[in-house]
Order: sequence, then C-alpha cells, then structure tokens
Amino acid sequence: MTVAPIPENEPDRLEALKRYQILDTENEELFDSIAKLAAIICEVPIALISLIDEERQWFKAKVGLDAKETSRELAFCAHAILEPEEMLLVPDATKDKRFRDNPLVTGAPDIRFYAGSPIVTHDRQALGTLCVIDTETRELSEKQKEALRHLSKQVCANLELRLAHDRLEKLNESKNRFFSILSHDLRSPLSSVLSIAEMLLDPESGLSPEDEQKFKGYLLANAKVTRKTAENLLQMVQFEQGRFKFEPQEMKLLETLESAKAALSGRSTAKRIEVNISCNPDLTAWADPSMLQSITQNLLSNALKFSHPDSEIRISAQPIGETLSLTVEDFGIGIKPHALPTLFDLESSYSTAGTSGELGSGLGLTLCKQFATRLGGSLQIESEYGKGTLARLTLPSKKEP
Repeated sequence: MTVAPIPENEPDRLEALKRYQILDTENEELFDSIAKLAAIICEVPIALISLIDEERQWFKAKVGLDAKETSRELAFCAHAILEPEEMLLVPDATKDKRFRDNPLVTGAPDIRFYAGSPIVTHDRQALGTLCVIDTETRELSEKQKEALRHLSKQVCANLELRLAHDRLEKLNESKNRFFSILSHDLRSPLSSVLSIAEMLLDPESGLSPEDEQKFKGYLLANAKVTRKTAENLLQMVQFEQGRFKFEPQEMKLLETLESAKAALSGRSTAKRIEVNISCNPDLTAWADPSMLQSITQNLLSNALKFSHPDSEIRISAQPIGETLSLTVEDFGIGIKPHALPTLFDLESSYSTAGTSGELGSGLGLTLCKQFATRLGGSLQIESEYGKGTLARLTLPSKKEP
C-alpha cells in the first residue's frame, strides 16, 4: 500500500478547510442529496463527500457506508487531492500497486472500483472529493464522469453558500445586539443629558448657583459615558466585521501602561487614587498597539470606577515563559458572585454605578475579551465582593515562529 504524500500547499489547504467550519457537523440534506444523486448517476452502491484533514478523511455525506471517517493513510481521496484538476479513476484496486493491499480493499468495504472528483475551492484548494465506489471492477462513461465533476463543483458551491449563510446569521445577531445596546445604553445617558440641559435652560427652574454647578457636572458625566459607549460600539462593529486594522508588532509594555495611566489621570486625581505600575522597562509584548491600548485603558478605567476614593490600584506585569502576565488589581467594591459567569457576555452588558456614581455600559470588558483572544491571549477576572477585583491578561511576549 502506498500512503499518499502530503501536498506542498498543505498548510493553505487545511486553513481553507477550517474556513468552512464543516468538519464534524450534522447531516445536511443539500449534501446528502448530492451523494445520492452521484450514486444513482454512476450506478454504484457507495458514494461519499469526503473531506481530508490532518489525520483522517471525514464524510460529510455518505450512501452505502456506515463509517463516519477513516484514517487518512487508507484514504483513496488523499491521493485524489494531489491532482486537483484531475479525476482519480481506479478501475480495479486489486491491480493498482497503490491500493491492492489497502485494508479497505482486502477487507470491508471490499473496494474494487473508485472514482473521485476533487472538491476545489475558489482559491484552488482541494478539500477532499466527491467519490463513488463499487465492490466490482468497472468503468464510468464520459457522461457519468462529466456529471461527477459538476456535482463536485456543486459541493463546493454549497460550502460557500453555507459559509455565507453563517456569516449573515452572525451579522444579524450582531445587529440585534447593537440595536439593543443603542436603545438602552445610549438612550439612557442621552435622555439624562437632554433632561439636564432643558432644566439648565429653563429660566423658571429655580436652581441655585450651587445646583446649577452640580447639574453641569452631571451633564458632563453623562456626555462622557455616551462618548465612551459610542467608541466601544464602533470598535466592536469594526472588529466583528473584520474592519479593525490588525498590525501586531513587538512593543514595550511599560510605554502602553504609562499611556493608559496618563489618559485617565484626571479620574484618578479626582478620586485621589494612586495608580502604581510595576513593570520591567524591557518587557515586551507581541500585540497590536491599538488593541493593547484599548484593553489596558478599559481595565484601568474599570478599576478606577469601582475603587474607593483615597485608595490604590496596582498594575504589574511579569514574563512567564513565552508569554507575559499583566494584572490590574483594585481594592474596591468587587463584583457580586452571580455576575461573574456572564461578565463578558454582550447580551448581559453587566454594569453598576461606580463608587462615586460613575455610569457605564458594561461593553468595555466584552471588547477586552474579544481583543485578548484576537491577540492570541486570554483575559480572566477574579473578584471578591466587598474586597476588590483582579483582571489578569495573558499575551504572547514575542511573535510565534
């Protein structure tokens, strides 16, 4: 038996296969119908839509066979994908040196005849084949070969349609989530802005100069919340639609931390909170600058929001092998246990007022989680209600080889 060599374009081919998110999915009528039609047209007992991953061939659709997959080493289809433009025809497997001692020939399902038409994507990657199999030797007519080629193209067209449908569903889900946020998290502070503005402009409001100054502060606070919510929403829309520029590079982590501290110095000063940073100046992260800035600023913003006045926030970073661990720790009000499991869920948008009445939308943590994952890292939140919260960000310290 000859094991099929690995194609030169194997990394690209596997990436294309993963793109369709088809492996190990349930049966689908569209693909089942193609396999049935291939069996009928070619007058064979077995027809398969076979996809080749790293170690196996997996059957998206099958007629006349119970197995869901076989080893790639045994797969006739692993040979077929080596020539994406050609149909592999094996009239008699017992006389073909590549297959005559293959266990699928010497034992069940006793393959004698095989014909496999490669399933080729728009970027010329062979994912597998639409194949027909018989337990007797035979030949296909030219019309049967032509039909098999057309059907294999239909498999690929259905894969594209399936992918487009999934993307549309995700976009629709995102649209619904964003409209929900727009209707709640933006409408609430905007309503407050309008109400306060109307009160300040009303000559008969009877507000004292002290009250006017207080309401102007409320007006500014609500305007800032609205702006931050809009900024986070815009970043999330760009990220989910693939329009967020992603340019990872090696960068000094301390510079990003100092930048986030400076950007929020007004808030820390107002609450008299000491922000202490412990980070080796030479410690580097492999990250997109905009994403990392957004993560660190959001985490520090949350820590400031929930810290008590005249307290401390500790930011520390240290290398761990090929990664780095960044923690932002506050000693504020903490998070209630029931809220922790849904902290990153956009639908939940968990948010409470800060220790000085600061408002928020709860979008920041969701965005941080998405960005951390995109950077090849992770984000975890540990909290004890009434004692404080620790956010732990793990990132690669250098580019993967």
